[in-house]
Amino acid sequence: MLRLLPLVGALLLPACRDATPPLPSPPGAAQYWVQRTDAELSAVLQTTCAQATAANKPILISFSAPWCGDCRQVRALEHQPAMAAELQRWEEVVVEVGRLDRHVDLLQHFKVSAIARWVAVRPTDCAAPVTAWPVLKSGTLEPQTGMFGPRTEAELVAWLVEARGT
Repeated sequence: MLRLLPLVGALLLPACRDATPPLPSPPGAAQYWVQRTDAELSAVLQTTCAQATAANKPILISFSAPWCGDCRQVRALEHQPAMAAELQRWEEVVVEVGRLDRHVDLLQHFKVSAIARWVAVRPTDCAAPVTAWPVLKSGTLEPQTGMFGPRTEAELVAWLVEARGT
């Protein structure tokens, strides 16, 4: 009975909690999780939109934070061969959400209540705000905890391919 208590407690705690055992930071983590002001993030999104529309690529908005075990696992999976190849077909913007207290307007608009979360968009008008960009697909990813969404590299690649529509 005592052996089950940690398991029950783990199931009741939310994913991406401080108690998640630390994973090593993947390569480039310092550049991946960049804390930005709302204005800085808006500028990055606009620049990315221009690049994406010029290259006819969708945009992957990744809501993430370095303290989140699932986020770190997703980041590590991005370096796997099939994921890296698929991500070449995308422009990516990582939104470092802090403790879900940064970029609150975007979090609310895209209904981000848990991370790691991806929102795939394909803007047609970069002058429009990100909240007006057409959403292709949205979902929570939890490869470490396995409670929601895709967990493996192959499942994440399939998610992206489906979102791209090809």
